[in-house]
Amino acid sequence: GAGRRTLAEYTGKKFFYGIKTGLNEAFVIDRVIRDRFVQQHPASGTILKPFVQGTHLRPFHIEESDQFLITLKSSGDYSWAWSDLDENTEKAFAEAFPPVYAHLQAQREVVSKRSDQGRYWWELRSCAYWEAFEQPKIVWPDISKLPRFSMDTENRYLGNTGYIIPGGDYYLLGILSSWATWFFISKTAQPLRLRGDRWQYRLIAQFMEHVPVPDAPEAERQAIAGLARTCSSVGQERYQGQVNFQRRLLQAFGSTGELNQKAEAWWNLSLNQLGDALKQSFKLPANPMKNPRAADEWEPYLQEKRDDNARLTRALTDAEAELNDRVYRLFNLTADEVKLLQMEVEH
Repeated sequence: GAGRRTLAEYTGKKFFYGIKTGLNEAFVIDRVIRDRFVQQHPASGTILKPFVQGTHLRPFHIEESDQFLITLKSSGDYSWAWSDLDENTEKAFAEAFPPVYAHLQAQREVVSKRSDQGRYWWELRSCAYWEAFEQPKIVWPDISKLPRFSMDTENRYLGNTGYIIPGGDYYLLGILSSWATWFFISKTAQPLRLRGDRWQYRLIAQFMEHVPVPDAPEAERQAIAGLARTCSSVGQERYQGQVNFQRRLLQAFGSTGELNQKAEAWWNLSLNQLGDALKQSFKLPANPMKNPRAADEWEPYLQEKRDDNARLTRALTDAEAELNDRVYRLFNLTADEVKLLQMEVEH
């Protein structure tokens, strides 16, 4: 239509899926292993990059994964110490990154059988857009039942269950995150299955490239970009607060085990409900909040953090509402059309 381009046209077809390692069990490590490698051999840190999968990509924020990718690019893409040698290539790799070599060597049989690999068995397959991960980029998961677009500003690498659009275009983030765009996606992308009462859709390139991106006057572009920035910073701050409180609970009550789903969503709970959730999570003999001293200590703290969470949720909801209104207007939707669309997607 007039005044809009498809996402493929708007981005010059620059959206990419994440890295296919062929064997995440070998190439994706946790923070403990990463820290050990760096302690043993600081230079190995240069090839260990923060890594997330589609599951970590949420609306306007990215969850911590505590995972790292061993980014041994193919010698076809990058010149390593071993790339131009005629012999002793493996020895050169072992000397360049000893702990990483030992780690992959221990799983050599499966690592070397990957169909996705570089010039050498320890390398990742060739990828034409490595540098795209080292810059701000819009990210989203390949399967979702609601808009889960966010801006990665921390140079994270993505697994192949996520997609990226390089460059920090907050106007585009605002358009993609809107219910107007989700309505279009719900009519054009392949539905996968019902989850709860919502359909999950496959947000792969062949469907996403048709998403319309409306043109807008500069002032309007700035306004939408500003709202998307606000949603991003507030969304990230709220998530951080939620995680920090979860950590406090783990430190205080959970010598072993992890928080159950109820305790994870602590901001929805009264003090007594939180105590019950902790009791179940950590198989404690009693609800710890029944202890008056613990209750006196935790009640004001819980209240303060719940208030913070509620304030940030309101700020996020307000910014999202304004963002959606502005995008509806860009698509020239009438009030009635907006109502119908909201009934269909915003439930």
